[in-house]
Amino acid sequence: MLQRSAKVSANVCGSRRNMAALRRRGRIFRGTACVGAIALQLAIGVVAFCQGKPSEFDVKAAYLLNFGKFMRNGNMATATSSFDVCVVGDDRIEAALSGMVGGQSIDNRPVRIVRVKDGTQARNCGIAYVSDSEGVRIDKDLEELSGADVLTVGDGSTFLAQGGMIQFLLLSNHVRFAVNLEAVRKTHLVLSSELLRVAYSIAGNPATGAAP
Repeated sequence: MLQRSAKVSANVCGSRRNMAALRRRGRIFRGTACVGAIALQLAIGVVAFCQGKPSEFDVKAAYLLNFGKFMRNGNMATATSSFDVCVVGDDRIEAALSGMVGGQSIDNRPVRIVRVKDGTQARNCGIAYVSDSEGVRIDKDLEELSGADVLTVGDGSTFLAQGGMIQFLLLSNHVRFAVNLEAVRKTHLVLSSELLRVAYSIAGNPATGAAP
């Protein structure tokens, strides 16, 4: 059953005081490239500033990086020395990710942006963004990622139905996202309640012991 959260725009500006507090808490990615007013708008209000208007790819890239801040892996035996955000297929989001990731870390691991050719190569990633360019291969990519502790994210209109975990939505020129908790629960991943609160919709109920 779909549960709709409070509406939150991905391009909301915040105060400099909030921004400074968030930097101290290490809860956002700001990046050297123009990230724009990109927000997860969690309980504490995650915001980023920019002098220009961010592109759709900038917003999605910032979301991807921030997703890693609001998830945890209950099976640390699978943790690698770096937190890899992988792009499966050919997508312009890779350039946006590379432009804002410099020097950042998740779980005390440096973040890397990695292009891979299929789901098999993404099984050791922290997050796998499955590009629409994969077309009919998306089902195969998700099958290859089945059982891996990898957060799968995509854009396709049927991405959640295909077994993906998070699907980007473009609504009134705002980038939003929907969550498939049934897919998440098949792994050791747990999504923060802060993240779930700002999802446009959620399929399934939060797992017991969801991260606060």
